[in-house]
Amino acid sequence: MSRNVHLVFSQPPAEVSDTDYDQWYDEHLDEILAVPGWESARRYRISPVVGADDAPPFRYVAIYELSVDPTTAVANLEQAGMGDASSYVELKDDEAEAARLPLPEWFAEVVFASWNCEAVGERVIARSEAR
Repeated sequence: MSRNVHLVFSQPPAEVSDTDYDQWYDEHLDEILAVPGWESARRYRISPVVGADDAPPFRYVAIYELSVDPTTAVANLEQAGMGDASSYVELKDDEAEAARLPLPEWFAEVVFASWNCEAVGERVIARSEAR
């Protein structure tokens, strides 16, 4: 696993089905992973557990593994026109880009928040005898 990851939390509009959102986002991952420094991704649906009595503000999180430092990865993403939702909309104004993966009509209503995460220690793996 990479030492650095980037987390993107998202909340689609209530009227968008999980199936529709997952289909679009799974294809969108390919756009992100085509940018240098963005090596892999996995998406998760969020459910509250310990200390999370209320519903989480986001239903999804995508965890991207980075092969470069997070600042460089985000700069590469910005250079590719995907630094934030508004620049992504501008990118999709280009017909060729829109043809690859059209923006869904509900895209402007999705709420996104992201964080860079830099490892502060080594990866800890469960001991086989502890399992």
